[in-house]
Amino acid sequence: MPLSELTQFQAFVAQKCPRCRKGNMFKSATYNIGKFGAANTNCPYCDLHFEREPGFFTGAMYFSYGINVALIAIVGVSTQLIFNPDIFVLVGIVSAATIVAVPFTFRYSRMMMMYMFSGVEYDKSISKSSL
Repeated sequence: MPLSELTQFQAFVAQKCPRCRKGNMFKSATYNIGKFGAANTNCPYCDLHFEREPGFFTGAMYFSYGINVALIAIVGVSTQLIFNPDIFVLVGIVSAATIVAVPFTFRYSRMMMMYMFSGVEYDKSISKSSL
């Protein structure tokens, strides 16, 4: 499927701009450890300014918290039920899973904030034009 035909969910998963669904919100791959947090200020395709107001992405911390609580619960309960480890091993496994998921939670919490609360809608005319 060409990039111009991405659904909202596909654009979200691919970390694309909510307005044109073509430009990347982030400068590098998710698990590029040194640069996973480097975000584009504006969309490289349609020039949408991603930070809608100063401190806009501060609200993403709530999404990140929710993702991490769910991750800790799922990994913790699953590990306990399957392996029944010592408490220190359990804490180590849950901590390792949480640390490994940091790039994912950081990016997708920002994506949730952008897609749900920015007020930016998909614009087919921008998506179809060749800027």
